[in-house]
Amino acid sequence: MRSIFAKTTARIWGTRNAWSAAQTAGPNQPSCECSVELEMSGDERSGYNLVMSPSGFFSADSWHPTRHDALEAAFEIFGVDPKNWSDVRGVP
Repeated sequence: MRSIFAKTTARIWGTRNAWSAAQTAGPNQPSCECSVELEMSGDERSGYNLVMSPSGFFSADSWHPTRHDALEAAFEIFGVDPKNWSDVRGVP
């Protein structure tokens, strides 16, 4: 099970242990712009796990039945183009 990686910058709302990539509360909800590291691993049989790690916040993950679905989720949430994934961690 080989992993692929992506890195981006995004606005994150909430606190270090309860965050969202979208504003879910009123205008006083804390937010910050930070780097986000993404890692996807999996295979066709087991599905794909997308790990999202905003700097200063706990990591979160989501499961997807196909690689395409995981790539699409990363694009919808963080704007990461499928061409911008790498076999090397930390490559922007």
